[in-house]
Amino acid sequence: MAKYWPAELAVRALLDEGVDTMFGLMGGHIQPIQDHAYRAGIRVVQVRHEQAAAHAADGYARVTRKPGVCFGTAGPGMLNMVTGIHMAHVSRTPMVCLFGGHKEAESHRATMQEAYAAEVCRSLTKWTVRVTDPALINHFIRKAFRDAMTPPYGPVGIELPIDCYNADRMDERAVAAYRPGAWRAEPAARAFTDPAIARKVAQALMSAKRPLIFAGEGIHWSWADQALRGLVERTGIPFNVRRLGRGAIPEDHPLAVSAGARKALVDEADLILVVGLQMGYLEGFGEWKTPARFIQVQSCAQDVLPSLPTEFEIVADPRAALEQILDACDGLVPDDGRSAWGSRAGDLQREANSRLAREAESVSGDAPIHPRWLAKVVNDCVTEDTSVVFDSFTSSTFLGEQFRARRSGQVLDAGLNAAFGHGVGMSIGAQIGRPGTPVLAMMGDGGMGLGGGDIETAVRYGLPVVHLVYNDSTFCAGVEDYCYGKDFRVLGPNANKGFLLTPDVRYDLMYATLGCHAEHVESPDQIVPALERAFDSGKTAVINLIGTRNVKHPLYDSPSAREMFWHLPADEVEEPARKRHHEGFYPRFHAGRLLTDD
Repeated sequence: MAKYWPAELAVRALLDEGVDTMFGLMGGHIQPIQDHAYRAGIRVVQVRHEQAAAHAADGYARVTRKPGVCFGTAGPGMLNMVTGIHMAHVSRTPMVCLFGGHKEAESHRATMQEAYAAEVCRSLTKWTVRVTDPALINHFIRKAFRDAMTPPYGPVGIELPIDCYNADRMDERAVAAYRPGAWRAEPAARAFTDPAIARKVAQALMSAKRPLIFAGEGIHWSWADQALRGLVERTGIPFNVRRLGRGAIPEDHPLAVSAGARKALVDEADLILVVGLQMGYLEGFGEWKTPARFIQVQSCAQDVLPSLPTEFEIVADPRAALEQILDACDGLVPDDGRSAWGSRAGDLQREANSRLAREAESVSGDAPIHPRWLAKVVNDCVTEDTSVVFDSFTSSTFLGEQFRARRSGQVLDAGLNAAFGHGVGMSIGAQIGRPGTPVLAMMGDGGMGLGGGDIETAVRYGLPVVHLVYNDSTFCAGVEDYCYGKDFRVLGPNANKGFLLTPDVRYDLMYATLGCHAEHVESPDQIVPALERAFDSGKTAVINLIGTRNVKHPLYDSPSAREMFWHLPADEVEEPARKRHHEGFYPRFHAGRLLTDD
């Protein structure tokens, strides 16, 4: 019987799981896995920084709806992946992360690149294991792929100590707890709910006077796009889809409700169906001021929010449950006021659209360019086939409000990770996952500083990603005027202009030297021609757009930002921060006490 290197058998297990692409950065401790992957025909994408590999696997997974695979060497390689893994974890992205490991025989002996992925990644992955017995690696690879795609989806990690995988060949028959090839004839059956409960839910939705539907990332991962649309159109219920599910029903649908109209409808609703949406920070933890009762449909019990007044709880595959509810609507008639309720939602949405249009028009001639106008232009230019990656604190926020997604998975963002610097890597994964389709990365100059090195990776692999850089020469645009004062005077004489960056960096010229298509935009009339030329070039492109930093980010006025400003002296900060936070939020959240009293 022939013998094989354990790393070679591990790669065979990857092939058994359908892996055709991996993202990572070479290093001695992961070399055997990487090299056998190359030799087996897997597309191995070598990035410039391991964080980009994790982001690329994340983007790839989101657009293909199957696990992305990333790898890095021991110690610093694994540690460099942590931010990307955390983004996938909080975004519920299925990933398999392969870490090189220091030699098991040298553990706790001050060896090279010693670190323990299982300890580091304990709170970032569903599980991470250091597999020291090569006979079990195929078992753990198969388990990783299955568990990554078991709700709640998320990343799984495997650490492979190099002396366990590249010291001695092994007999293939020694592989334990593993059946080569396909281990099941059919995909796992979807989890359905009790038909009687589905019928009661259908009756509740049809009889409610002012119902709403809120959906999220679970729609995307369960391929529930058509089922959700069918239920909306059968019942006539206004809807709002969040996170990765945006676009599951095109957001220009007559019953679609955006953030600008959502709150007023929630205040008036009597029944709200929540399906496949994690009700965390971005949803105010479900602490909505509404008289409505709730129906919760989640793929896993841990996503059911027990603080909501709930009529029905369903733990099932979102698509399966929605199809059951839709079927159960047969023979039922919506409440007589349903049409009026839909009209009410439509009126509020039109008002919200008009407000955005007026705001955009009011800054349409501004130079430096205002993000509100940029958002409108980008929304008007982008096609349904384009994947859009949000990676800019300022411009992505405005774009998120203005953009109308037209397919599930079209919008890729950092989610609850709320970092920046992911856009370049995530765009690489999205482009490889959907080859031949456009990708737009909405970047900020902060994100370019963190992740811009991997634009070279996009160039090297011939990926036609367009990076639109909102260059406002600062971190946190507008916070200078909102709170800190000119040149961040509140921070004192050593502030060195605080969060301001080198002004008007020419990112276009920097990346033109790599062979990118490059554009420089200073006035609003230049945006559309620059975007058209960039997409038509068929090359990796960088558009350096000079944006204003004198814009107030919506976060600053939010109660969520209150702890950002209280520590600064009230008599020194700018008036907007003082009135909103020191004089407004502090008493509100401290039983009426004034900051000066404490």
